[in-house]
Amino acid sequence: MKKLPLDTFFRLRKIIARNARPLDYTMFQYLFGHGSSEDFLRVLSSYQNEDGGFGYNLECNNWNPHSSPYTTCIALDYLDVVEEPIDSVGEAIVVGILQYLASGAYMLASGWVGMQGIPSNNDYAHMPWFHFDPAKAAEADIGVTKRLSDFVLRHGDPSSPVYDKAAAWKAQYQDCSRFLLEGYPDYDPVALHIKSYDPATWPSWLPLPVYFVGSPQSPYYAECAHTVATNLDTLVETLERTQDPSFPSPEDLEAYEQNTPHPDGKRWCVAEQTIGNYYWQTHFIVRDLYILRKFDRLDFQFPVS
Repeated sequence: MKKLPLDTFFRLRKIIARNARPLDYTMFQYLFGHGSSEDFLRVLSSYQNEDGGFGYNLECNNWNPHSSPYTTCIALDYLDVVEEPIDSVGEAIVVGILQYLASGAYMLASGWVGMQGIPSNNDYAHMPWFHFDPAKAAEADIGVTKRLSDFVLRHGDPSSPVYDKAAAWKAQYQDCSRFLLEGYPDYDPVALHIKSYDPATWPSWLPLPVYFVGSPQSPYYAECAHTVATNLDTLVETLERTQDPSFPSPEDLEAYEQNTPHPDGKRWCVAEQTIGNYYWQTHFIVRDLYILRKFDRLDFQFPVS
């Protein structure tokens, strides 16, 4: 069983301090340093609009400042990091999200639309999987709907109309395997057959099974322990090789444009996307350190000076 050594942690801590956006830096400080959940949540709240939803580049590859159900799901992933009862800052975030979801924005009779159902995405820098598709705007995204419904049922007022809708959608999609994992429109662990994980056939864009399991307390952990152990070894090895975030070469960018032509004749790889991908690299370091900590794969104890 491989564990991340302390000297590697110190090296990664410097990388995070140099390169992370404030959101991921304060999350790292909260999880591994002397930071507070309040500081972290205050930064998260800066991405929240007056309507209570989330926008901007909270999702680093979509710079649409306007609120959307999908970007609000990303905010829920960050909220879930806070392990103790949330403070007044967190409570204000929750109230705002409930207000946004109750407004009916991008809500259909069958649920909330997904990441390609937002017309204003096309007005801002975004990658292809956020480009507006009219067909997607006319159908509910089951993953987004299940994620937001669970939030409403956990935090909402049982007497509110949106609570009734969330309960109905949760029942409607109970047996459907679509759900969201850190913003990825994925399938659940059963549908993905994570017990029989094979790195040779696992899609490169899909998160490793360990992220679906999440922690040793997961109901999936016992039957997926071998797969989880393999994934955790991989994460340790990857972090040991990790260096400062890098920018793609002009040749790589041009190849991407040629292989993925923009439907409006524009370029995907604009400056904002370069910055977004840069930020994602540091976010993944923090995410992987956190998952290693939850599975006791850090070869040192906290606090670390």
